[in-house]
Amino acid sequence: MNPADLERRFLELVERNEARIFRICRAWARNPADFEDLRSEVLLQLWRSLPSFDGRSAEDTWLFRVALNVAMLFRRRERGRHERLDLFRRRAPERDAASDPSVRVDSRDRLDRLTAAIAGLDPADRALVTLQLEDLSYAQIAEVTGLGESHVGVRLHRIRKKLAQAMAEDEEVRDARP
Repeated sequence: MNPADLERRFLELVERNEARIFRICRAWARNPADFEDLRSEVLLQLWRSLPSFDGRSAEDTWLFRVALNVAMLFRRRERGRHERLDLFRRRAPERDAASDPSVRVDSRDRLDRLTAAIAGLDPADRALVTLQLEDLSYAQIAEVTGLGESHVGVRLHRIRKKLAQAMAEDEEVRDARP
């Protein structure tokens, strides 16, 4: 494929999936700066990988796979960086959770609370939820993740229970505040 065709194909792919890329990055980023870094990494990896896309799966399925793999790797790397920063913050007595921008404090908005609950899931569960929120069928999620379709259904059922429990606990904490 010549460079002009590759560029056109890439731009069409990104334009068609811009909202999906946004939502995946939002689900995996801890803060706005991480979001921008992650989005850039996803786009870069899509650009690098597009020439090797062989069409064995749907292009959108391939995009999800690339984006989720980049997001999980990014989060793993960032977790170590944030853990080092958190250790530093714990040593600085003048800092507290309210002044820490990496801590989600805004509990007034249900969507933000749900996003925070999803962010608290382990990476595999977060990937499944992200794909379901993109309206992928169990069969499509199974294709992206390599899990069996029935296994996807069971795991998503358990994850929904976890999220409902986390939201209920958050609601109880909010109600108990003076």
